[in-house]
Amino acid sequence: MKRVIAWILSLMLMLSAAGAVAETTENIFDVLAGLEWSFSSGAGAWSTDLRIQADGSFSGEYHDSEMGETGEGYPDGTIYGCAFSGRMSLAERMDDNAWKIRVDALAPDEGQVPEAIDDGIRFVTADPYGLSEGDEMVLYGPGTPLDAFSEDMLLWTHVWDQDELPAELDTWFLYSEKNDSGFVGDSYAPDMVNPWKELTAEQLAEASGLSFGVPEGAENVIYRFLPGENLAEMQFSLGPDDFCARIQPTALQEGQLMNISGMYFGWENEETITVGRCYGTIGQAQTGSEDWVELCLWYDAAPGLMYSLSVYTTDPDGLDLTAVAEQVYIPVQEDD
Repeated sequence: MKRVIAWILSLMLMLSAAGAVAETTENIFDVLAGLEWSFSSGAGAWSTDLRIQADGSFSGEYHDSEMGETGEGYPDGTIYGCAFSGRMSLAERMDDNAWKIRVDALAPDEGQVPEAIDDGIRFVTADPYGLSEGDEMVLYGPGTPLDAFSEDMLLWTHVWDQDELPAELDTWFLYSEKNDSGFVGDSYAPDMVNPWKELTAEQLAEASGLSFGVPEGAENVIYRFLPGENLAEMQFSLGPDDFCARIQPTALQEGQLMNISGMYFGWENEETITVGRCYGTIGQAQTGSEDWVELCLWYDAAPGLMYSLSVYTTDPDGLDLTAVAEQVYIPVQEDD
């Protein structure tokens, strides 16, 4: 009899993960694990993004671009943001479609500087928007009737973006009344909440016209593309270190660089370098532990391509990042 009950519960959990909310789920985080969550207006200037694990732990990033907020040394604007992590727990099950979720812990990641200016932009570390420690949020599952949702809740679900307002929620939705925030976790169309597309090298070249060189000895090579930004990325490991290379078409003036790495630290030991025939810089930053992050930026003016190569390492002095960049960089000849 116990085996029959266990089999039934297992089947119900599988159905829930596929989109049907089970009538009884002891650990709702098993269902949520692996989804990407996003709280945003949809305009793209700001967002808070989450990844929730099966044990209730989570990590995320917040960013808000204020390009009109300028000053001496940062004529290109200000970006507020942070990386953070924490833990959630199930407070209670409210009904067949709703759970109360408690934010037990929330803290910024170590090593983030309060403020820094890089390439004409001021970067300011700020608290994550839409989350707070001690808050009790409500999780709504797919199939929840929308007639009881407030206008603010409907706004954050983005259902008004559809041609016809649906009668039921077709996504997972995590709402905070305290912070007036709503995180969408779309189990049916993950590209809506995770705009990065994982591709092969050939597919990336076809989609973007951009190509990476793979350094000798590189393993676990992954290619990704962000269509809205025309941003290509290659992640790989080399020995004990993890690397991330990016390429983005952009028009810059001579001697100008743009940080496309997604890493904003107070860089130390900055030096001018060349990668191939391109002008560039290299710098290091300590992340608050024994780990370091090192960043190389360079710009190929002929085709108008900005490059970045970053690495987390415990031994920056024993790593020649410029030599790795030389292998990542594939010169693009300008058309005659």
